[in-house]
Amino acid sequence: MKRVLVTGASGFIGHALVPALLECGFEVHGVARAPRPASAGVTWHAADLLTESGRADALLASRPTHLVHLAWEARPGRYRENPVNRLWAEASVDLLARARACGTRRILGIGSCLEYGPQAGPCAELTDCRPTTLYGQTKLVTSEAYIAAGAAWGRVFFPFGPHEPEKRLIPLLIRSLRAGQAFDCSHGEQLRDFVYVDDLAQMIAAVLESDLTGAVNLAGGEARSLRSVIEHFADRLKARHLVRFGVVDATGVDAEPLIAAEIGLLRSVTAGVPAIGFEAGADRDLAWWIERLSGRG
Repeated sequence: MKRVLVTGASGFIGHALVPALLECGFEVHGVARAPRPASAGVTWHAADLLTESGRADALLASRPTHLVHLAWEARPGRYRENPVNRLWAEASVDLLARARACGTRRILGIGSCLEYGPQAGPCAELTDCRPTTLYGQTKLVTSEAYIAAGAAWGRVFFPFGPHEPEKRLIPLLIRSLRAGQAFDCSHGEQLRDFVYVDDLAQMIAAVLESDLTGAVNLAGGEARSLRSVIEHFADRLKARHLVRFGVVDATGVDAEPLIAAEIGLLRSVTAGVPAIGFEAGADRDLAWWIERLSGRG
């Protein structure tokens, strides 16, 4: 029996990952800070992973053959320089050691494109990392421990889709335009690599089931301007007139002209995996948010 423990299973990416793992035949165990109601196919464990006892209890209760470590501080507007990143790095390295000690044979840690820092072109897994945020720096330190231990480490680029935190770009855009409110943003020429969350979940599942070790980019492999993404959603809502480009000054990471991935390594393990893609994913995402904002979701 393949038994996987997913930390962060109740979060944005976790919502999509759990069903993908169930489809792969895993017995799925999820960790959440507070007790959760039973859900089909998932065994939930209440644990605070920032405590030694929480990490030990989660592993003891689930006895995983596989581990996907998603949990981390990720609240929009707060996570990049939050000192709690250091605690998550320490906890994540300890979780790795404990998982290995209890016999977990396959481990996949989830990192971020912010580990790379400013780059002149798309990031490959061997690109020199120069992170400029505390979040990116602590993720990078954690990745080094996971890679040294023979685990895989997935660097996620720009996911979007259902259950995305409401203060991120696309949910903010949809909510504003649906309410008939102006949406102020930067010039929008920055290029970013977006990936629909259900596609991301399939990527994570494929990497977990593969023999890949070390870093692997988890991305769509196509850079899109923020302007084109914003206009795509605005056009679907017939509200482009409400978007005001150039009103907000982008700073820090948000001002970087390009954050995109090379995905040759990822393709080596996801060949044949169905992909929804950006356009279809955007339509699904918009439909989900409209239903939610209409009070039906």
